[in-house]
Amino acid sequence: MAMLFATIAISIDAMLPALPDIAAELSPAAPNAAQLVVTSFVLGMGIGTLFAGPLSDAFGRKRIIMLGSALYAMAALACYFAPSLEILLAARVVQGIGAAAPRTVSIAMIRDLYSGRGMAKIMSFVMMVFTVIPAVAPLMGQGIIAIADWHAIFLAYIAFSAVIMLWMGLRQPETLPRTSRRPLKMSTLWSATKELGQHRVIVISTIVQALTLGALFATLSSMHGIFEARFDRAETFPLWFAFIAVGSMSGSLLNSRIVMSLGMRRVITGTLAAQLALTILCLVTIATGL
Repeated sequence: MAMLFATIAISIDAMLPALPDIAAELSPAAPNAAQLVVTSFVLGMGIGTLFAGPLSDAFGRKRIIMLGSALYAMAALACYFAPSLEILLAARVVQGIGAAAPRTVSIAMIRDLYSGRGMAKIMSFVMMVFTVIPAVAPLMGQGIIAIADWHAIFLAYIAFSAVIMLWMGLRQPETLPRTSRRPLKMSTLWSATKELGQHRVIVISTIVQALTLGALFATLSSMHGIFEARFDRAETFPLWFAFIAVGSMSGSLLNSRIVMSLGMRRVITGTLAAQLALTILCLVTIATGL
């Protein structure tokens, strides 16, 4: 499960050290446009998320993960041969659509087997393993660039996807039996969407997650440029990023220990309050030049 979650992280974080090289080769007149390599992937991921869940409810979890992983690999191959930034961005959107399947459906697989605080505990352990990827992905990307060039990162993505498909095909059983599947009908999807929209907790949770992930991906897309332009730390950026990822992993481990005793609501409220306080601290630090 952690590997399925890691599809998103490795697809974004391994690209960060490559952004300057991509800009120099494909967009020398507008180097900041290279950040769209991250944004376009996130856009595709958002699109794919809308369809991956309903499709897995209708056709089973394994099949959709396999199809998504295959689409991800084919898009990575298109990225490898992309002759222009525009084609690269289009292929990254498709790659994001494919990556949404492993990420989204893996949550559904956990939900098939667990619920409530038990699910929260399992998710915390999965996230703890998952957060190791951001620590090593930039180092992997920089290592590949040192040996070959940024194009070769997409070959690593293809290999990663192949491992997922092999493991899913040989080891992972289907978690959604045929008797529990629901036909794919637009009327059913629309009624389910309307029902979800009537639950205040779901609406608020969705908004909070959207804002949180929006801030995260905005940070990821600009972080390498900030380390290079403001701190002159471009060469050591993967190490600094790994340090940040270790902090995230520690938070996931702590969450898995306290969520069963404190409950999900208290943990979420406390972490959001801490995030707000730390964001204000960062703003004050930047404003005062400390």
